[in-house]
Amino acid sequence: MLFTSLPNLDFFLDAPVELRLDLFPHIDFAALPTKNVLFTLRKGSFKGSEKTREALILKLLDLHPAYFDLESDMREEFLCRALTSYPQTRFILSHHTFGPIDLPSTFHEMRRLPCYAYKIAFQPQTATEALEALLFMKENPSLSVICMGEKNAFTRVLGSLQKERLSYASLNTKTAPGQLSLQDLTEIYRTPSLASDASLYGLIGSPIDQSVGHLYHNSVFKKLNLNAVYVKMDVTPDELPHFFRAAKKIGFKGLSVTMPLKEAVLPFLEIDEKAKQIGAVNTISFKDGKLYGTNTDGIGALDAIEKRMKVKDKTFVILGAGGAARAVAFEAIQRKANVTIVNRTAEKGKRLASFFQCDWKAEAPHDADILINCSPAPVHFEHLQSRTLLMDIVYSPRETPFLQRGLSLGCPVIYGEEMFINQAKAQTDFWFL
Repeated sequence: MLFTSLPNLDFFLDAPVELRLDLFPHIDFAALPTKNVLFTLRKGSFKGSEKTREALILKLLDLHPAYFDLESDMREEFLCRALTSYPQTRFILSHHTFGPIDLPSTFHEMRRLPCYAYKIAFQPQTATEALEALLFMKENPSLSVICMGEKNAFTRVLGSLQKERLSYASLNTKTAPGQLSLQDLTEIYRTPSLASDASLYGLIGSPIDQSVGHLYHNSVFKKLNLNAVYVKMDVTPDELPHFFRAAKKIGFKGLSVTMPLKEAVLPFLEIDEKAKQIGAVNTISFKDGKLYGTNTDGIGALDAIEKRMKVKDKTFVILGAGGAARAVAFEAIQRKANVTIVNRTAEKGKRLASFFQCDWKAEAPHDADILINCSPAPVHFEHLQSRTLLMDIVYSPRETPFLQRGLSLGCPVIYGEEMFINQAKAQTDFWFL
C-alpha cells in the first residue's frame, strides 16, 4: 500500500505500507512510523539537488525504518555506504524506466549489490511482453517486476498472486499509470484470499476498456469459492503466436475473445462444429496443452430473446454481417427462425446470407417479428410495428440510440446486458464442465 501523506497505520496490520516521502509537502521526522513501513524518496519528484536527497536519505535511515527503496542509478559509493551502515533496514534496490529494457542484463547488473529484494519497473509495449516479464520474475525469487501503463494493469493482479514478491496498490492517490487500488484488488480480484497457484482466466482483444467481464466472472468465482481470477488484456492479432505461448506457460486456463480477434484466433485452436459454421470464436479453453475454441454469442442472444418470444417460424432480422451477426444467425437458424440479413455493405451482407442460405435485404422489413442490432454503426429506421421485439447486443450504454428509437415507437426491447450474462454463463460452463 502506498501513501503520499501520513496515514493512520493502526488499520494496516500485515501489509507493509510505502510512504512516498518525495511527495510529502513536509516531512515530520518525529511523527514518522518505522515499523512495517517502506520509505521511498524518489529522484524524479524530489524537490532539491541529489546531494540534498542523499543527505535526507541518511537522516531517514537513522530512524531505522523496516524497509527503504533505493534507486539503482544512485552513486555506487552512496549505495554501498547505506547498505553497509544500516543492517536493521531491509533495502529494496529499484530500477525504473519507461523505455525498452533487457530484463536479464539489468537484473544481473543490479545484483552486484546484495539487497533484501530487487524491483524493476518498466512499461511493456504489449501484453505478451508483460507476460514474459512476469515469467522472468517467477524464475528469480528475489526480483519483483512492476509493469507500468494502463494496458498493463492486469499484471498488477497476476503479480500480486506471488505472495513473496513486492506488489503495489494505492489507497488514496494513484501514483503510477496502471496502478490498481487496494479496494479493487481485494473486492474485485480477491488477490489476498487467492493462492499463488490460482487458475487464470481473462479477456483478450482491443480495445477492452468498456468490457465488464472482469466484474462478472470474478463475482462468479467468488460465489463458487474458486481459486481463480479473471483479468482483461489488450492483445492485437499480430502478437497472438507469442501471446498464446506465454499464456500457456504462466498458467491460463481459459479466455474470452472480443474484437478484433474472434476470427484471428482460429488458426491456433481446435474448434467445435458450431465455431466452424460461425467462423468465429469468443471462448477458449486450455486443456492438456491444447487450445479449444467455441462460440457462445449466439446462445447468449437467442436465450435472451426466447425468454420473451419463441423464434421458430418468426421473421428474424439481423442488422450487421460481422462475427456477432454470424453467431446470432447460426443460432437463430438452428432454432428454426426465418432469418433475414440487413447490412450497409451489400456484398458482405449477401455473402453472409448466401453462406446460411437465408434472405438478404437492403433495409429492414417493417413487419419483422424480431429485429436485433449486431452492427457497431448507427442504425436508423422510421417505420416499425410496435409489436416488433428489438434487441441490441451492445451493453454499454445500456439504452443505445437503437433501443431509444424502438422505445419511442412503443416496441418491447431487450438490453445487451442480458446477452452478455447469458454468453458469459456459457463460457463458464465451457471452461469448467
